[in-house]
Amino acid sequence: MTAADGDVRREMRTFIEDNFLYMHPDTELGDGDDFLKLGIIDSLGFVELVEEVQGRYAIAVEDVEITEENFGSIAAIAGFVGRKRSPE
Repeated sequence: MTAADGDVRREMRTFIEDNFLYMHPDTELGDGDDFLKLGIIDSLGFVELVEEVQGRYAIAVEDVEITEENFGSIAAIAGFVGRKRSPE
């Protein structure tokens, strides 16, 4: 894990805790835990999450990239942001 990856994980954890996890006070969220399966984020929350990632990290997210593989967990988001930031 790079320092940038760790920063993304920390920032996304804080965002999710502040915006979604307060409704699930007994849930301890791991980096690889699936938001949808755990009921932490619904479809509208998923849209909010994508918008947050775009704005916070100044990256464009294509419609085809809005998947659970890219946004389904903290680890998935960190990996996605890392890939989008990497020069091709």
